[in-house]
Amino acid sequence: MGMNRQIWYDGRFIAWEDATVHVLAQSIQRGSLAFDYVSVYDTERGAAIFRLPDHLARLIRTCEIMGLPLEQDLDTLIGACIETVRANPGSHSIRICAVLASIEPDVVPIDPHLSIYIAAYDTVSDIIGSRPYERRPNVALKIEREKAGRREDIIPPNAKIAASYTAPMTAKWRARKEGFDDVLLLDEAGWVTEAPTANIFVVKNGALHTPPGSKVVLGVTRRSVMRIAIDAGIEVIEDDLAVDDLRAADELFLTATSAGVWPVLRLDQDIVGNGDVGALTTSLRSTYRKVVTGQDERYREWLTYTD
Repeated sequence: MGMNRQIWYDGRFIAWEDATVHVLAQSIQRGSLAFDYVSVYDTERGAAIFRLPDHLARLIRTCEIMGLPLEQDLDTLIGACIETVRANPGSHSIRICAVLASIEPDVVPIDPHLSIYIAAYDTVSDIIGSRPYERRPNVALKIEREKAGRREDIIPPNAKIAASYTAPMTAKWRARKEGFDDVLLLDEAGWVTEAPTANIFVVKNGALHTPPGSKVVLGVTRRSVMRIAIDAGIEVIEDDLAVDDLRAADELFLTATSAGVWPVLRLDQDIVGNGDVGALTTSLRSTYRKVVTGQDERYREWLTYTD
């Protein structure tokens, strides 16, 4: 898996199998790895990276929030991502990782160098391979009540940092064993926040509702769908959402880089709406798919072509 891929590492390419760090590296031991994930789509003009500057700006912001000393600027990272996609034909995903790779005696590193790794690959052929894995077209979503979502007093929700995903991983793992596809996290006050790697939207009376940006990872797909909806004349409201608001929804869907617009048809043991993918979800999913594949001229500036 991935054996013919090249990975960008601090300005040069190395082989996939050589992209390693020590098991005692600071980022592994302390969870300080910052990262972002970007999609690459096949279009009539060739490979196109969706909203690359926005993803990288989010990575830079994560490093600023966490005090990680990122050396590369936005233009350097954009160029590196384009180079990496070109060096890895057939890629549909990019993952950028900022790693404190040194072995350290304390939580504060003596060696502050932040290594940058950029991988471009195809998730199915390079990562999943022959292992059993299925992403169903519609979601059965469990509300997580045992563990609160990201706590702002520990790590701000807007920071996309490895340590933030430990509790959500545990919750999602348990939900998968119970037959659900994903899990929805609540904050300490019981308000809805997000899924571990996706944002949530509620459709009610023709309007879109989603939790405030201060409580969630600021998803690039989330922002894109909100813009598409507003341009279509749909009211978009960011407000606190209770579990009962989700139960009363006409439609529910998740948004994520890896899944686009992902309909939710079951919440815990309850059917959402009439049990079918709703009209607004269907419309937004269709428009989003046209946007990312270069078929909607209104949003061409969101695509970075690699050729």
